[in-house]
Amino acid sequence: MAIVEVRIDDRLIHGQVSTLWVPHFSVERLLVVDDAVAADEDRKAVLRFACPPQTKLSIFDTEKAAEKLSRRIDEGIRVMIVTVGPLPILRMRELGYDLPTVTVGNMSRRPGTRQVANLAYATDQEVAAFTELSSLGVKFAFQPTPTTRREDLTAAITKLNEGK
Repeated sequence: MAIVEVRIDDRLIHGQVSTLWVPHFSVERLLVVDDAVAADEDRKAVLRFACPPQTKLSIFDTEKAAEKLSRRIDEGIRVMIVTVGPLPILRMRELGYDLPTVTVGNMSRRPGTRQVANLAYATDQEVAAFTELSSLGVKFAFQPTPTTRREDLTAAITKLNEGK
């Protein structure tokens, strides 16, 4: 399997993903990894509708995603993984599946969040997940679209923990 991109974006599948990211990486399968979404038939229906017609869609909870990815179930397919935040990525790591590089996109401002990057806000739990993953060698970069400059988030993640 060729994981061509791992993206955190709390909107999951939306216009930028469908019209910019999918063509940029010639994505054949979008894989949404989120426990709540995997259990919500209404949200899954909306994501199916938003998925580009030429792209297959899988929606798994973190356990099923880690298991299937470890078995290389989509060998030879160009896959883009999308999560709402860093917690599914940390959980997949705990289950034995490592994602070495993650692009951070939109993480909406919510009560109790701190700014990680432009348009990216994290709760204390999400900051802890970013920190743990970073300490395990996962590289994070902020990039809203494929044509914008990637911004390394290592310093921003470190600064968040110092300010706590």
